[in-house]
Amino acid sequence: MRELTKSMIGLPWALSMFGVQQAANLMAPPSAKRMGDTADAFDAVSHAAEQGFDGWMLKTYKMGDGLQRAMVDAMFLKPPSIDASALMRAASEMQGSPLFQFGLQYVLPPVAWADSFLVSGKDSSATLQEFTNKLYVIQLVAQVETRLGLDKAGDTPLTDLVARAETLDTFARLWAIEGLGNYYAERSWDRTPGTDPHDLLTDPSTADLPSSSLTMLHAGIGMSFANRLLRNLGSAPSPGAVREAVVRFAGLCRGSSRPGYAGAALESLGLATRTLYPEFVALVDRELPAVDPSLVGYFWHGVGRAVYFDPTTLLPSFNAPWRSIAKLAHDTPDEHAHFNALSGFSWAVTVVNMRTPEVMEAVLRHHGTTLAQSPAFTNGVSSVLMMRYDTTPDDSHLQPFLAHEPSMADPTVVAAWNTLITQPGTDALNRTYPALLRASRLEELFHYVPASAEG
Repeated sequence: MRELTKSMIGLPWALSMFGVQQAANLMAPPSAKRMGDTADAFDAVSHAAEQGFDGWMLKTYKMGDGLQRAMVDAMFLKPPSIDASALMRAASEMQGSPLFQFGLQYVLPPVAWADSFLVSGKDSSATLQEFTNKLYVIQLVAQVETRLGLDKAGDTPLTDLVARAETLDTFARLWAIEGLGNYYAERSWDRTPGTDPHDLLTDPSTADLPSSSLTMLHAGIGMSFANRLLRNLGSAPSPGAVREAVVRFAGLCRGSSRPGYAGAALESLGLATRTLYPEFVALVDRELPAVDPSLVGYFWHGVGRAVYFDPTTLLPSFNAPWRSIAKLAHDTPDEHAHFNALSGFSWAVTVVNMRTPEVMEAVLRHHGTTLAQSPAFTNGVSSVLMMRYDTTPDDSHLQPFLAHEPSMADPTVVAAWNTLITQPGTDALNRTYPALLRASRLEELFHYVPASAEG
Protein backbone atom coordinates (compact mmCIF):
# COMPACT_ATOMS: atom_id res chain seq x y z
CA MET A 1 0.00 0.00 0.00
CA ARG A 2 2.85 2.41 0.82
CA GLU A 3 4.40 1.97 -2.65
CA LEU A 4 1.00 2.44 -4.28
CA THR A 5 0.35 5.64 -2.34
CA LYS A 6 3.78 7.00 -3.23
CA SER A 7 3.21 6.29 -6.90
CA MET A 8 -0.21 7.94 -6.88
CA ILE A 9 1.00 11.08 -5.12
CA GLY A 10 4.01 11.22 -7.40
CA LEU A 11 1.72 11.72 -10.38
CA PRO A 12 -1.72 13.05 -9.34
CA TRP A 13 -2.89 13.55 -12.88
CA ALA A 14 -2.41 9.89 -13.77
CA LEU A 15 -6.02 8.92 -13.08
CA SER A 16 -7.23 10.86 -16.08
CA MET A 17 -4.75 9.00 -18.26
CA PHE A 18 -5.79 5.60 -16.97
CA GLY A 19 -9.53 6.23 -17.19
CA VAL A 20 -12.48 4.89 -15.31
CA GLN A 21 -11.42 1.25 -15.52
CA GLN A 22 -8.19 1.85 -13.61
CA ALA A 23 -10.09 3.83 -10.98
CA ALA A 24 -12.47 0.91 -10.53
CA ASN A 25 -9.51 -1.42 -10.09
CA LEU A 26 -8.15 0.82 -7.36
CA MET A 27 -11.48 0.69 -5.50
CA ALA A 28 -11.63 -3.12 -5.59
CA PRO A 29 -10.39 -5.15 -2.58
CA PRO A 30 -6.59 -4.85 -2.76
CA SER A 31 -4.22 -7.71 -3.24
CA ALA A 32 -0.46 -7.51 -3.09
CA LYS A 33 -0.13 -8.32 -6.78
CA ARG A 34 -2.81 -5.84 -7.85
CA MET A 35 -1.26 -3.05 -5.76
CA GLY A 36 2.15 -3.86 -7.17
CA ASP A 37 0.87 -3.86 -10.74
CA THR A 38 -0.98 -0.58 -10.23
CA ALA A 39 2.00 1.10 -8.62
CA ASP A 40 4.18 -0.06 -11.51
CA ALA A 41 1.67 1.36 -13.95
CA PHE A 42 1.64 4.75 -12.23
CA ASP A 43 5.43 4.77 -12.18
CA ALA A 44 5.50 3.97 -15.90
CA VAL A 45 3.31 6.96 -16.68
CA SER A 46 5.39 9.12 -14.33
CA HIS A 47 8.55 8.05 -16.14
CA ALA A 48 6.99 8.82 -19.49
CA ALA A 49 6.03 12.31 -18.31
CA GLU A 50 9.53 12.88 -16.99
CA GLN A 51 10.98 12.35 -20.47
CA GLY A 52 9.16 15.46 -21.64
CA PHE A 53 10.86 17.74 -19.10
CA ASP A 54 14.13 19.56 -19.50
CA GLY A 55 16.33 22.01 -17.61
CA TRP A 56 14.83 23.52 -14.48
CA MET A 57 11.49 21.77 -15.06
CA LEU A 58 13.19 18.37 -14.88
CA LYS A 59 15.02 19.36 -11.68
CA THR A 60 11.79 20.68 -10.20
CA TYR A 61 9.93 17.50 -11.07
CA LYS A 62 12.58 15.20 -9.63
CA MET A 63 12.97 17.13 -6.39
CA GLY A 64 9.20 17.43 -5.92
CA ASP A 65 8.67 13.76 -6.68
CA GLY A 66 11.37 12.80 -4.19
CA LEU A 67 9.89 14.99 -1.47
CA GLN A 68 6.39 13.66 -2.09
CA ARG A 69 7.54 10.09 -1.79
CA ALA A 70 9.50 10.90 1.38
CA MET A 71 6.36 12.43 2.88
CA VAL A 72 4.42 9.24 2.16
CA ASP A 73 7.17 7.23 3.86
CA ALA A 74 6.66 9.46 6.89
CA MET A 75 2.90 8.87 6.80
CA PHE A 76 3.54 5.11 6.95
CA LEU A 77 6.15 5.51 9.73
CA LYS A 78 8.96 4.30 7.48
CA PRO A 79 12.40 5.86 7.05
CA PRO A 80 12.39 7.91 3.82
CA SER A 81 13.41 5.69 0.89
CA ILE A 82 14.82 8.49 -1.24
CA ASP A 83 18.06 9.12 -3.02
CA ALA A 84 19.18 11.75 -0.53
CA SER A 85 22.27 12.73 -2.51
CA ALA A 86 20.27 13.31 -5.71
CA LEU A 87 17.77 15.35 -3.73
CA MET A 88 20.56 17.46 -2.22
CA ARG A 89 22.20 18.02 -5.60
CA ALA A 90 18.89 19.19 -7.05
CA ALA A 91 18.26 21.40 -4.02
CA SER A 92 21.71 23.00 -4.26
CA GLU A 93 21.04 23.94 -7.88
CA MET A 94 17.55 25.25 -7.16
CA GLN A 95 18.03 26.90 -3.78
CA GLY A 96 17.32 30.38 -5.09
CA SER A 97 14.15 29.39 -6.94
CA PRO A 98 10.64 30.40 -5.76
CA LEU A 99 9.58 26.74 -5.63
CA PHE A 100 12.41 25.84 -3.27
CA GLN A 101 11.64 28.82 -1.03
CA PHE A 102 7.94 27.94 -1.02
CA GLY A 103 8.69 24.41 0.10
CA LEU A 104 10.93 25.61 2.92
CA GLN A 105 8.45 28.15 4.22
CA TYR A 106 5.05 26.56 3.68
CA VAL A 107 5.39 22.81 3.08
CA LEU A 108 8.02 21.42 5.43
CA PRO A 109 7.00 23.23 8.69
CA PRO A 110 3.46 21.78 8.94
CA VAL A 111 4.75 18.33 7.93
CA ALA A 112 7.37 18.49 10.70
CA TRP A 113 4.81 19.71 13.23
CA ALA A 114 2.53 16.75 12.51
CA ASP A 115 5.51 14.37 12.50
CA SER A 116 6.68 15.61 15.92
CA PHE A 117 3.63 13.95 17.52
CA LEU A 118 5.28 10.61 16.70
CA VAL A 119 8.17 11.47 19.03
CA SER A 120 8.04 10.68 22.75
CA GLY A 121 6.66 13.53 24.84
CA LYS A 122 9.99 14.33 26.51
CA ASP A 123 11.73 14.81 23.16
CA SER A 124 8.94 16.18 21.01
CA SER A 125 9.53 19.87 21.72
CA ALA A 126 13.32 19.63 21.34
CA THR A 127 13.19 17.72 18.07
CA LEU A 128 10.68 20.13 16.57
CA GLN A 129 12.86 23.04 17.70
CA GLU A 130 15.91 21.40 16.15
CA PHE A 131 14.02 20.96 12.88
CA THR A 132 13.11 24.65 12.96
CA ASN A 133 16.73 25.59 13.60
CA LYS A 134 17.99 23.45 10.73
CA LEU A 135 15.36 24.82 8.40
CA TYR A 136 16.36 28.36 9.30
CA VAL A 137 19.99 27.60 8.44
CA ILE A 138 18.93 26.14 5.09
CA GLN A 139 16.89 29.28 4.42
CA LEU A 140 19.84 31.51 5.30
CA VAL A 141 22.13 29.61 2.93
CA ALA A 142 19.51 29.64 0.16
CA GLN A 143 18.93 33.38 0.50
CA VAL A 144 22.56 34.55 0.55
CA GLU A 145 22.58 35.86 -3.01
CA THR A 146 19.23 37.64 -2.60
CA ARG A 147 19.96 39.17 0.81
CA LEU A 148 23.37 40.46 -0.22
CA GLY A 149 22.39 41.48 -3.75
CA LEU A 150 24.97 39.23 -5.39
CA ASP A 151 25.30 39.19 -9.14
CA LYS A 152 27.43 36.54 -10.83
CA ALA A 153 28.23 38.99 -13.59
CA GLY A 154 29.15 41.74 -11.13
CA ASP A 155 32.60 42.80 -10.06
CA THR A 156 31.98 44.16 -6.56
CA PRO A 157 35.18 43.70 -4.49
CA LEU A 158 35.04 40.96 -1.88
CA THR A 159 35.79 43.47 0.88
CA ASP A 160 32.62 45.39 -0.01
CA LEU A 161 30.56 42.20 -0.08
CA VAL A 162 31.82 41.21 3.36
CA ALA A 163 30.92 44.68 4.63
CA ARG A 164 27.34 44.03 3.45
CA ALA A 165 27.28 40.70 5.28
CA GLU A 166 28.48 42.33 8.48
CA THR A 167 25.27 44.36 8.65
CA LEU A 168 23.32 41.14 9.30
CA ASP A 169 22.69 39.75 12.76
CA THR A 170 25.46 37.54 14.11
CA PHE A 171 23.84 34.19 13.29
CA ALA A 172 22.87 35.09 9.73
CA ARG A 173 26.29 36.71 9.22
CA LEU A 174 28.10 33.44 9.81
CA TRP A 175 26.29 31.62 7.00
CA ALA A 176 26.28 34.65 4.70
CA ILE A 177 30.06 34.95 4.80
CA GLU A 178 30.51 31.25 4.10
CA GLY A 179 28.14 31.70 1.15
CA LEU A 180 30.19 34.68 -0.01
CA GLY A 181 33.29 32.51 -0.14
CA ASN A 182 31.49 30.01 -2.35
CA TYR A 183 30.08 32.80 -4.54
CA TYR A 184 33.47 34.46 -4.90
CA ALA A 185 35.13 31.20 -5.98
CA GLU A 186 32.30 30.41 -8.41
CA ARG A 187 32.64 33.86 -9.92
CA SER A 188 36.33 33.21 -10.47
CA TRP A 189 35.66 29.85 -12.14
CA ASP A 190 33.16 31.44 -14.51
CA ARG A 191 35.40 34.36 -15.45
CA THR A 192 38.40 32.24 -16.37
CA PRO A 193 37.03 29.08 -18.05
CA GLY A 194 39.64 26.36 -18.29
CA THR A 195 41.84 27.95 -15.64
CA ASP A 196 41.84 27.05 -11.97
CA PRO A 197 41.21 29.89 -9.51
CA HIS A 198 44.22 30.97 -7.44
CA ASP A 199 45.14 33.54 -4.80
CA LEU A 200 41.46 34.12 -4.00
CA LEU A 201 42.12 35.13 -0.40
CA THR A 202 45.80 36.06 -0.70
CA ASP A 203 45.54 38.62 -3.48
CA PRO A 204 46.43 42.18 -2.38
CA SER A 205 42.83 43.24 -3.15
CA THR A 206 41.68 41.13 -0.18
CA ALA A 207 44.28 42.42 2.27
CA ASP A 208 41.76 44.54 4.15
CA LEU A 209 39.29 41.74 4.83
CA PRO A 210 38.37 41.68 8.53
CA SER A 211 39.98 38.78 10.36
CA SER A 212 36.55 37.71 11.62
CA SER A 213 35.55 36.77 8.06
CA LEU A 214 38.52 34.57 7.19
CA THR A 215 37.58 31.13 8.55
CA MET A 216 34.17 31.04 6.89
CA LEU A 217 35.40 32.59 3.63
CA HIS A 218 37.94 29.79 3.43
CA ALA A 219 35.23 27.22 4.15
CA GLY A 220 33.16 28.74 1.34
CA ILE A 221 35.85 28.62 -1.32
CA GLY A 222 36.56 25.03 -0.31
CA MET A 223 32.93 24.10 -1.01
CA SER A 224 33.18 25.58 -4.50
CA PHE A 225 36.39 23.69 -5.25
CA ALA A 226 34.99 20.40 -3.93
CA ASN A 227 31.69 20.68 -5.78
CA ARG A 228 33.37 21.43 -9.09
CA LEU A 229 35.84 18.56 -8.91
CA LEU A 230 33.40 15.96 -7.57
CA ARG A 231 30.88 16.86 -10.27
CA ASN A 232 33.45 16.08 -12.95
CA LEU A 233 34.31 12.60 -11.66
CA GLY A 234 31.36 10.87 -13.33
CA SER A 235 29.41 7.98 -11.88
CA ALA A 236 32.18 5.38 -11.61
CA PRO A 237 35.57 7.10 -11.31
CA SER A 238 38.79 5.12 -11.28
CA PRO A 239 41.11 5.30 -8.26
CA GLY A 240 43.52 7.33 -10.41
CA ALA A 241 40.83 9.86 -11.27
CA VAL A 242 39.83 10.22 -7.62
CA ARG A 243 43.44 10.70 -6.57
CA GLU A 244 43.99 13.30 -9.26
CA ALA A 245 40.89 15.16 -8.06
CA VAL A 246 42.13 15.10 -4.46
CA VAL A 247 45.54 16.41 -5.50
CA ARG A 248 43.93 19.19 -7.49
CA PHE A 249 41.52 20.04 -4.67
CA ALA A 250 44.31 20.31 -2.11
CA GLY A 251 46.31 22.47 -4.50
CA LEU A 252 43.36 24.78 -5.10
CA CYS A 253 42.73 25.20 -1.37
CA ARG A 254 46.34 25.86 -0.49
CA GLY A 255 46.83 28.10 -3.51
CA SER A 256 44.08 30.46 -2.31
CA SER A 257 44.44 30.21 1.48
CA ARG A 258 46.22 32.38 3.98
CA PRO A 259 48.68 30.73 6.39
CA GLY A 260 46.83 28.86 9.11
CA TYR A 261 43.46 28.82 7.33
CA ALA A 262 43.84 26.15 4.64
CA GLY A 263 42.22 23.51 6.85
CA ALA A 264 38.95 25.44 6.84
CA ALA A 265 38.85 25.03 3.07
CA LEU A 266 40.15 21.45 3.05
CA GLU A 267 37.40 20.26 5.42
CA SER A 268 34.81 21.11 2.78
CA LEU A 269 35.78 18.06 0.72
CA GLY A 270 34.22 15.76 3.33
CA LEU A 271 31.14 17.95 3.65
CA ALA A 272 30.56 18.08 -0.11
CA THR A 273 31.32 14.40 -0.70
CA ARG A 274 29.02 13.06 2.03
CA THR A 275 26.23 15.49 1.12
CA LEU A 276 26.23 15.30 -2.67
CA TYR A 277 28.14 12.12 -3.57
CA PRO A 278 28.05 9.77 -0.55
CA GLU A 279 28.93 6.84 -2.78
CA PHE A 280 32.37 8.44 -3.19
CA VAL A 281 33.22 8.69 0.53
CA ALA A 282 35.15 5.42 0.69
CA LEU A 283 36.81 6.08 -2.68
CA VAL A 284 38.09 9.48 -1.59
CA ASP A 285 39.15 8.23 1.84
CA ARG A 286 41.20 5.48 0.22
CA GLU A 287 43.28 7.98 -1.78
CA LEU A 288 43.84 10.64 0.88
CA PRO A 289 46.82 9.08 2.74
CA ALA A 290 48.83 8.75 -0.48
CA VAL A 291 48.20 12.40 -1.36
CA ASP A 292 48.63 13.91 2.12
CA PRO A 293 47.87 12.11 5.41
CA SER A 294 46.88 15.41 7.04
CA LEU A 295 43.84 15.56 4.75
CA VAL A 296 42.21 12.53 6.40
CA GLY A 297 41.15 14.31 9.59
CA TYR A 298 39.73 17.32 7.78
CA PHE A 299 37.84 15.03 5.39
CA TRP A 300 36.12 12.99 8.08
CA HIS A 301 35.33 16.09 10.13
CA GLY A 302 33.46 17.40 7.07
CA VAL A 303 31.71 14.05 6.70
CA GLY A 304 30.49 14.32 10.28
CA ARG A 305 29.10 17.79 9.66
CA ALA A 306 27.28 16.50 6.59
CA VAL A 307 25.76 13.57 8.48
CA TYR A 308 24.07 16.04 10.82
CA PHE A 309 22.33 17.68 7.85
CA ASP A 310 21.33 14.41 6.15
CA PRO A 311 17.81 14.98 4.76
CA THR A 312 16.71 11.48 5.76
CA THR A 313 16.93 12.56 9.42
CA LEU A 314 15.41 16.00 8.96
CA LEU A 315 11.93 15.18 10.27
CA PRO A 316 11.69 14.83 14.07
CA SER A 317 10.56 11.19 14.20
CA PHE A 318 13.46 10.06 12.00
CA ASN A 319 15.97 12.12 13.96
CA ALA A 320 15.41 11.40 17.67
CA PRO A 321 16.98 9.87 19.57
CA TRP A 322 19.78 11.19 17.36
CA ARG A 323 20.39 7.93 15.57
CA SER A 324 23.17 9.52 13.52
CA ILE A 325 25.53 9.39 16.51
CA ALA A 326 25.42 5.60 16.52
CA LYS A 327 25.58 5.56 12.72
CA LEU A 328 28.89 7.45 12.77
CA ALA A 329 30.61 4.57 14.56
CA HIS A 330 29.28 2.13 11.95
CA ASP A 331 30.21 4.23 8.93
CA THR A 332 33.78 5.19 9.86
CA PRO A 333 36.68 2.84 9.06
CA ASP A 334 38.85 3.46 12.12
CA GLU A 335 39.19 5.43 15.35
CA HIS A 336 40.86 8.42 13.71
CA ALA A 337 38.04 8.77 11.22
CA HIS A 338 35.41 8.22 13.92
CA PHE A 339 36.86 10.86 16.25
CA ASN A 340 36.90 13.41 13.44
CA ALA A 341 33.39 12.52 12.25
CA LEU A 342 31.99 12.75 15.79
CA SER A 343 33.80 16.06 16.29
CA GLY A 344 32.30 17.36 13.05
CA PHE A 345 28.83 16.16 14.05
CA SER A 346 29.00 17.86 17.46
CA TRP A 347 30.43 20.96 15.73
CA ALA A 348 27.30 21.11 13.59
CA VAL A 349 24.73 20.34 16.29
CA THR A 350 26.26 23.05 18.49
CA VAL A 351 26.45 25.84 15.92
CA VAL A 352 22.91 25.23 14.66
CA ASN A 353 21.30 25.01 18.11
CA MET A 354 23.36 27.36 20.26
CA ARG A 355 20.44 29.76 20.58
CA THR A 356 18.16 26.99 21.90
CA PRO A 357 20.18 24.89 24.38
CA GLU A 358 17.23 22.62 25.15
CA VAL A 359 18.11 20.75 21.94
CA MET A 360 21.56 19.91 23.27
CA GLU A 361 19.94 18.94 26.57
CA ALA A 362 17.93 16.30 24.74
CA VAL A 363 21.04 15.01 22.94
CA LEU A 364 22.88 14.67 26.25
CA ARG A 365 19.87 13.00 27.87
CA HIS A 366 20.12 10.17 25.36
CA HIS A 367 23.85 10.03 24.65
CA GLY A 368 25.66 11.86 27.46
CA THR A 369 27.18 8.70 28.93
CA THR A 370 28.41 7.49 25.54
CA LEU A 371 29.71 10.88 24.46
CA ALA A 372 31.63 11.29 27.72
CA GLN A 373 33.68 8.22 26.78
CA SER A 374 35.14 9.95 23.71
CA PRO A 375 37.10 13.23 23.67
CA ALA A 376 35.79 13.95 20.17
CA PHE A 377 32.39 15.31 21.19
CA THR A 378 33.86 17.90 23.54
CA ASN A 379 36.47 18.77 20.91
CA GLY A 380 33.74 19.57 18.39
CA VAL A 381 31.73 21.67 20.85
CA SER A 382 34.80 23.60 22.01
CA SER A 383 36.01 24.14 18.45
CA VAL A 384 32.74 25.63 17.29
CA LEU A 385 32.56 27.89 20.35
CA MET A 386 36.00 29.22 19.42
CA MET A 387 34.94 29.61 15.80
CA ARG A 388 31.85 31.57 16.84
CA TYR A 389 33.91 33.82 19.09
CA ASP A 390 36.43 34.42 16.30
CA THR A 391 33.81 35.19 13.65
CA THR A 392 31.14 36.91 15.75
CA PRO A 393 32.63 38.00 19.09
CA ASP A 394 29.58 40.21 19.62
CA ASP A 395 27.17 37.25 19.51
CA SER A 396 24.83 37.40 22.51
CA HIS A 397 24.18 33.65 22.69
CA LEU A 398 27.71 32.39 23.26
CA GLN A 399 28.06 32.96 27.00
CA PRO A 400 24.44 32.00 27.83
CA PHE A 401 24.98 28.69 26.04
CA LEU A 402 28.14 28.01 28.05
CA ALA A 403 26.47 28.96 31.32
CA HIS A 404 23.18 27.19 30.59
CA GLU A 405 21.76 25.23 33.51
CA PRO A 406 19.65 22.24 32.45
CA SER A 407 16.62 21.23 34.45
CA MET A 408 17.58 19.80 37.83
CA ALA A 409 14.93 17.15 37.25
CA ASP A 410 17.60 15.28 35.30
CA PRO A 411 20.86 15.46 37.30
CA THR A 412 22.76 13.32 34.77
CA VAL A 413 22.16 15.98 32.09
CA VAL A 414 23.25 18.71 34.50
CA ALA A 415 26.50 16.85 35.16
CA ALA A 416 27.04 16.08 31.48
CA TRP A 417 26.50 19.72 30.50
CA ASN A 418 29.08 20.89 33.01
CA THR A 419 31.63 18.19 32.08
CA LEU A 420 31.19 18.15 28.29
CA ILE A 421 30.31 21.79 27.55
CA THR A 422 30.78 24.41 30.28
CA GLN A 423 34.20 23.45 31.64
CA PRO A 424 35.98 22.53 28.37
CA GLY A 425 34.26 25.35 26.46
CA THR A 426 35.33 27.98 28.97
CA ASP A 427 38.90 26.66 28.93
CA ALA A 428 38.91 26.66 25.13
CA LEU A 429 37.88 30.33 24.94
CA ASN A 430 40.25 31.46 27.68
CA ARG A 431 43.31 29.39 26.85
CA THR A 432 43.20 27.49 23.57
CA TYR A 433 41.74 30.18 21.31
CA PRO A 434 44.34 32.87 22.18
CA ALA A 435 47.12 30.31 21.62
CA LEU A 436 45.76 29.27 18.20
CA LEU A 437 45.31 32.91 17.20
CA ARG A 438 48.88 33.82 18.14
CA ALA A 439 50.24 30.83 16.25
CA SER A 440 48.04 31.43 13.15
CA ARG A 441 46.51 27.96 13.51
CA LEU A 442 42.77 28.57 13.46
CA GLU A 443 42.47 25.82 10.86
CA GLU A 444 42.78 23.41 13.80
CA LEU A 445 39.13 24.18 14.56
CA PHE A 446 38.14 22.16 11.49
CA HIS A 447 39.42 18.75 12.55
CA TYR A 448 39.84 16.71 15.71
CA VAL A 449 42.88 17.66 17.76
CA PRO A 450 43.71 15.66 20.92
CA ALA A 451 43.67 17.79 24.05
CA SER A 452 47.38 17.10 24.60
CA ALA A 453 48.19 18.72 21.23
CA GLU A 454 46.24 21.94 21.84
CA GLY A 455 47.76 25.21 22.92
